[in-house]
Amino acid sequence: MEKIKFGVVGCGRIGTRHAEHIYNNNRAELVAVCDIIKERANNLSKKYGAKAMYDFEDMLKQDIDIINVCTPSGLHAEMSVKSLNNNKHVLCEKPMTLNLHDADKIVEAEKQSHKKFFLVKQNRYNPPIKVLKEMVYNNKLGKISIINCNVLWTRNEDYYKSDSWKGTMNLDGGPLMTQCSHFLDLMIWIGGKVKSVYSKMANINHPYIETEDTGFIILTFENGCVGSLQYTTCAHNKNMEGSMTVIGSKGNIKIGGEYINTLDYWDVEGIEKPELEKGSPPNDYGTYKGSMSNHDKVIENVISVILDDDEIATNSLQGRDSVEVMQAAYISSIKNKEVRLPLKEDEYDFKINEHPPLSGNKKAI
Repeated sequence: MEKIKFGVVGCGRIGTRHAEHIYNNNRAELVAVCDIIKERANNLSKKYGAKAMYDFEDMLKQDIDIINVCTPSGLHAEMSVKSLNNNKHVLCEKPMTLNLHDADKIVEAEKQSHKKFFLVKQNRYNPPIKVLKEMVYNNKLGKISIINCNVLWTRNEDYYKSDSWKGTMNLDGGPLMTQCSHFLDLMIWIGGKVKSVYSKMANINHPYIETEDTGFIILTFENGCVGSLQYTTCAHNKNMEGSMTVIGSKGNIKIGGEYINTLDYWDVEGIEKPELEKGSPPNDYGTYKGSMSNHDKVIENVISVILDDDEIATNSLQGRDSVEVMQAAYISSIKNKEVRLPLKEDEYDFKINEHPPLSGNKKAI
């Protein structure tokens, strides 16, 4: 049986999850794991029988088909481009990049290399999300007028102190780029292309980080639908809600729970509420929970695309769409204006991390 050879760079929590699912897939082989913190690479190497490496440049010289980029967000672009340029496919954790300029570098490198770029958006596999997408795709909800998402989660000081890059603009990018990029991706997946963005952001309760911890974003889609994304990492003690509500002319659906995992409301013309397939549990990190753990399905999609010529679940252009909307949201909040897409030249080159209002400490953005 032909196997796809994987290499994981970044051996933290999410890299460990990738390694586990690669190891458990009978059409995959985990060849190498890499981290500048040698103990992390050694531990993962010992657990799954892969070669431990400590230099990414050396890893690129190995006989590997695909590099799993599981490093801090600010390193995704450089490592993805280098991997593609070295004749490797790439599976990159979210977000694709922290700015649109870098997203386009990946798109171009993918085109020139004739290799494939895969983006991890595992929430697309959540059972209620799959049902919602099917309803929209088959026009069962009629004309969509509103898409609303609430992400009311918690991330405490221990979370941000667990790694020095967390909460920084250069390597983390803030909760919109990290926790909420999943929800924004789903809004675009359901609603289509975004025409304009207006947002307000602030750091209300995390004075020790550089980014916002709370935001409210209004999206206007090209089809006339209006979307809103309200997010915060200030919820007390534990995640409160991760929800998505879609209002259409033929039906209304709300997906709720802590991490868009339950079907809370169903009123669709002529269609009874379905029984959901069993979903995966959330990623449990001890003091908080993340999104549903569907990385096994992400890994399987990579393999089926490469070996069976299936369709990529989330491609580079879809990743670029999300990055452009997120960049527009930061520009909108900083400049206090609605931003239309596509971004203009000065907005395309806008360096978000160079603007002092992003330095938290209870300043509004």
